[in-house]
Order: sequence, then structure tokens, then C-alpha cells
Amino acid sequence: MVTAHKQAALMSSAPRILLVDDDPIMLELAHERLRAADYDVTLAENGADALETLKRDGADLVISDLEMPIMDGFELTETIRADRTIAQIPVIVITANDHAGAVDRAFAAGATSFLAKPINWTLFNQAIRFVLRSSNDQQALRYARDQAEAGARFKDDLLSMMSHELRTPLNAIIGFGQLLGERFAQQNDNTHKEYADYIIDSGKRLLNTISDMLLASDARSGPIAIAEADTTVGDIIATARSLSTDIAVGADADITETIQDPDLEINCDRLLMARAISKLIENAVKFSQRGVKITIGAALTKKGDLALLVKDNGPGIPQDKLKRLSAPFVQSDMSLKRSEEGLGLGLPLAGVIASAHGAQLRVDSTEGAGARAVILLPSERVRSQASRGSRNAA
Repeated sequence: MVTAHKQAALMSSAPRILLVDDDPIMLELAHERLRAADYDVTLAENGADALETLKRDGADLVISDLEMPIMDGFELTETIRADRTIAQIPVIVITANDHAGAVDRAFAAGATSFLAKPINWTLFNQAIRFVLRSSNDQQALRYARDQAEAGARFKDDLLSMMSHELRTPLNAIIGFGQLLGERFAQQNDNTHKEYADYIIDSGKRLLNTISDMLLASDARSGPIAIAEADTTVGDIIATARSLSTDIAVGADADITETIQDPDLEINCDRLLMARAISKLIENAVKFSQRGVKITIGAALTKKGDLALLVKDNGPGIPQDKLKRLSAPFVQSDMSLKRSEEGLGLGLPLAGVIASAHGAQLRVDSTEGAGARAVILLPSERVRSQASRGSRNAA
């Protein structure tokens, strides 16, 4: 990683060039040209000496002949590229070989550029300036990338830590809110019972939001871990409906089920798959009119894959916004005055969960005619009728 101090030093000090050639005349001529251009030059007569100098003192550029004793320019270049501490140093190779194969081999070894003998000294200086400028630009880009990646890691770590730290007090708030609600209900104190219900509802919503943020953070680090087990389609859909009960009831949603075989067994993470379907249900409710009609379906395709469907008769999604909605923290309306709450994680999390199972999430919509989301589980996760029958017989 290039530090800010090192980056500043690279820009301000005279470039350090390691010149490698077994021809003393060529070495002297090139040395004088480079010194005249105010470069800080170090000399080496073969690749082995050059590598030792490079590891000890470093350099901003290596200029090496290809044909040398002990270690030639090909091996020197390959060794530089194989060592992480010096792999980013540019290498210009010089060759008297007029065969194209030598140049191809040099580039395959990791050479940055090449010059042919006899040297055109004007082009020699221009080539050095160009390579050094490109190297500085690349180092600046690597530094910016490293800073961006460090910032992203910090945000993910902070998000994960905050999510874990907030769960404990939130569970306590919800738990004590439920106790208060029960006490007020026993006392027929409807006003305070309603206040307690507000506390419980708000706590659950915030807990669900934190859980979504934590899952989104985990997904940035790679595929999320899943706890695979055999379960039934009916059990998954029942769990999904339970997770989305409050929002569906609050919107007076009319939900129907069209399930080909509720007892069909599949291998998946039951809770995560139910969570993905519940997110699709919640999206259908949140962005549709009150009393929206939602269909939850499950059926095998001709190929044996399992299609899990959530379809609504809401306003639909414009095609220009449909692709954006698969990105985290995006809603069709992202203004602060938007009517619907949420982080815009519904579709992205459903997609992450589907991907972890080797499945696909497909969403299509016609503006004014509703939307349809399908999670397509591969046939490998569907238990065949024969295997189910043999387990039942056992």
C-alpha cells in the first residue's frame, strides 16, 4: 500500500533509476544521459546484483538489458513481478535482439516498455519520462483505491458493530414493552396499552431494520452463510407470511396462495428464504394502494426448478427505475418527502439470499398493471418424489 508520506516523497524527490547492463560502455553512456537529466542513478552489471540493490534500496524505475550473465533481464523482470514488495516498479528492457519473440517474451515476463539497440537517446529520455509519469499516475490511483477500500471496510465494520450493539437494548425495550402491554391490558387501561403497542411496534421495526443492515453488510464481504436443511414449501411461505403480517394487516392487503404442492421438500435455509419472500410481500404492500391484491405462488418448472412467486396488482414500476431498485438503499422515490419508509433493501436482500442458494431473483413489471417477483431455486435443491417416498417408507 502506498502511504500519503511516500506518495508525497515520490512526487517531490528526483526519480531513482536502477540501470542494469553488462556492457560497461553502454552503462557509462546511459549513466551520463540520465545524470544530465537530473535522475538519481544506481548501476548494476547483472540481474543478481540489481535484484539485491533493488530489495535493499528500492527504485522508481529499472532499465535493464535482456542479455546478461548470472541473471538475464527476463529472469530479473519475472523475479521483480513475483516479489510483492517491488512488483509495482516499472521495468524498461533494452535489447539488441531483432526477433519479435524476444520482445514478446519480455512483455510476458512483466516488462513495462522496451527500447532497441542502438539507442536513440532522444527517444530514450522521452520513454523514461513517459514511463515514470504513468507509474506515478498508477501509484496515485492505487493510493486512492486503497483509501476507498479502507473507508468501505471501516463503514462495514462500524455498521456490523453498531448492529450487534443495538440489538441487546432493543430486545430489552421490546420485551419490557410487551410486559407493560400485558399489565395495561389486565387493568383495562386501553390508552396506555396503545402507548405500549407503539413502543413494541417501533422497537420491532428498528430491530428489523438493523437486521437488514447487518445482512447487507455481510453480503459486501462475499456470499452470506446459510444453514441448509430440508423443509417444505408450505412451511417457508407460512413463515414468510408471519414475518410480514403486521404490514399486510395494516394495509388491508388481500393475500391469496396458489401453491402446487405445499408438502414439496426443498433444501435451503428456511428462515432466510422465508425472509426473502417476506421482503417481496412487504415491497408489494408498501408501494401499492390500500387493499392491494397479492398472490403468493409456488410451482415446479418443466426443468424441475422451483419458482416462488409474489405478484401484486399495484401501480407497477417504470422500466427506467426497475434496474436501480436492485441496488442497496434505493427506492423508486428517494426524496426526504417520500411517503414510504424503509432503507430500500427489500429487493437487494432478496437477491442476496437467492444468490446464496444458487437461485435467481427475477423482477418484471408493467406500469399500471402491477409487479411480479420470482425466486427460481435450482432443481438440485428440490427433493424428488422418489427420495421423499423412500424416506417416508423408512
